[in-house]
Amino acid sequence: MSLPARTRIRPFLALAIIALATASPASADMLEPQSPAWQLSEPFKKSTDARTNLSGAACATPKSCLIVNDEKKYAQFFKIEGTTIDPGKVIRLLGDQASGDPDAEGAAYDDGYFYVIGSHGRKRHDPNDSNPTSYHVFRIPVDKTTGKPAFPISDDEVIGVEASVTRLRGAIKDALPAAYDKPLGDNGANIEGIAVADGQMYLGFRGPSDDGKAYILAVDAKAVFAESTPLNAELKTLPLGTTVGIRDIAAVSGGLLLLTGPVNEQQITPAIVFYDPKTGTLGTSHPLKVADTTAKAETLLVLSDAAGQPWRVLVMFDGPENGAPAEYRVPR
Repeated sequence: MSLPARTRIRPFLALAIIALATASPASADMLEPQSPAWQLSEPFKKSTDARTNLSGAACATPKSCLIVNDEKKYAQFFKIEGTTIDPGKVIRLLGDQASGDPDAEGAAYDDGYFYVIGSHGRKRHDPNDSNPTSYHVFRIPVDKTTGKPAFPISDDEVIGVEASVTRLRGAIKDALPAAYDKPLGDNGANIEGIAVADGQMYLGFRGPSDDGKAYILAVDAKAVFAESTPLNAELKTLPLGTTVGIRDIAAVSGGLLLLTGPVNEQQITPAIVFYDPKTGTLGTSHPLKVADTTAKAETLLVLSDAAGQPWRVLVMFDGPENGAPAEYRVPR
């Protein structure tokens, strides 16, 4: 006996809806780096380890930006003049008495604060190390107009930097129990990007990747630094594709731009995709043409977010000294 047409169609529609909900974002033509090429007025400070492991940046104004690395206990301010990066003062995040570095993986700015996030995970190349110093979130207050701190910037001692040490542990464990405190090589949890907007802190995970899904954890930004305030944590699932993780996040009007790439060493082209955390909508994925395919795209800095115009973004890479900055125009 044949089923009525309406009955036969319903399962097909259900399957189609499921397929759409789990599909990876559509891919567009590869984005080319813009000319002229970016340059630095001088190298970033202190050490080759820091200069070749840049992992996140954010700007309060073009005259006050912050860049972090995942090897040292400090970050560095810089400013932008046209297509030139002018490195400035180093700011200490952790004192020398700390047993390790914070494994800083991302930076953000919002409403008078710079934020720096640690990976909140085990060391990739030393998975037996529980890496407790990576569970830091830092907040640096600055003037909302100038973007500069009101306190003296020191590279010798921690001044003016507020730290949240264990606040996010429970939220990550509750949201991603199978991945919590596991090495990245075992599909463990590892934060690589942070954005803060409208009172929300968005944490982008490089891993885990589960059946083509990546994750963002949203929490109350103020609650991260206030033990008595609920975090109101919410896990967001993004169908980015097999072994594709989030390598950085930047807040823009209407949502977030995500820099995506491989969870580990998979041959996956870095890309930029728009994401609306309120609706869960993913835009088109825009792959990036890069000069050095061995370099890892790790930093996404928004240069311009003008209505009706492509986003101007600066991408920097882990590997080359000083990040090999490259500008791209990302269609809306």
